Amino acid sequence: MTAKISNTVRALVWASLIAAVAAPAAYTHGECPHTLACRLLGATLLALVLRASAVTGRYLAVYGKSSPDKGFGDIDRLVEAGPYSCMRHPMHFFQAWLPLSVALLAASPEAVMVALPEAILVMVLAVTVDEKESIARFGEAYIEYRRRVPAFNPSPRCIAKALGPRPPRRIRKG
Repeated sequence: MTAKISNTVRALVWASLIAAVAAPAAYTHGECPHTLACRLLGATLLALVLRASAVTGRYLAVYGKSSPDKGFGDIDRLVEAGPYSCMRHPMHFFQAWLPLSVALLAASPEAVMVALPEAILVMVLAVTVDEKESIARFGEAYIEYRRRVPAFNPSPRCIAKALGPRPPRRIRKG
């Protein structure tokens, strides 16, 4: 059985990734040749990351829990709706670009050089770590889902699903 990685450990990893991008931005003096363009691109990318995180997170909260009383991260049902119908890891796909958005906002070429490998690392970790957890949690259903749906899918149709409307919240009874 695969050990589950706690949300605290995941948060610490994300904080480390952002710090690794912020350090070169703070301690180097290089600046993008087109600072305003870099910062606008960073702000746009950050807005897309936050929107996709909100949409994909709501899909997990609505469709991934057998009860609305389950806590954050307590997913007990395989989600195949919305962006999860065309990509197994839409939240990871978008959140992988969070460090790059920070680097562009800082307009630091050195930070961008750190952020790009981090994006790849996040996607590799999603496939290696989260896949093992999902197989342990959902068994054969996840293996079949994995056969049909790619880990990442940058097609416009799939991206639109991740940036589209969020499903409505479940209404709690009582």
